[in-house]
Amino acid sequence: MRSDLAVSTEWVWERIKEGEPLFFIELRHPGDAGHFAVLRVRGGLRVDFDDARRHLPELPRDRLVVVCSAAPTDEPAFDLAAFLKENGVRARALVGGVAGYFEAGLPAEEVRAARDMTRLRGE
Repeated sequence: MRSDLAVSTEWVWERIKEGEPLFFIELRHPGDAGHFAVLRVRGGLRVDFDDARRHLPELPRDRLVVVCSAAPTDEPAFDLAAFLKENGVRARALVGGVAGYFEAGLPAEEVRAARDMTRLRGE
């Protein structure tokens, strides 16, 4: 793990409580399953690694970008955070990834398609 890029869910909560405007990238990978299909990081950009690189010109330079990975390890988040940092974006990687984000109760939102499917099934 690259400690210079690592942030914890507690650290993120503190920044949110202080009103710091953070920008989240929810880094996806093939085979994501479970509640990742129904919930997303509130306001986050949900992309894979290649899409994230393509979005580089659009990423904010005036606030910190926090990368949360849905992969079983945090390495993809650290890789993307390092890439962003090398390209002039203030970026950090969330230890524990998307799963840790949701487990900590950080702000999330339902994925619209999942909500619509639930309605269709009558749940």
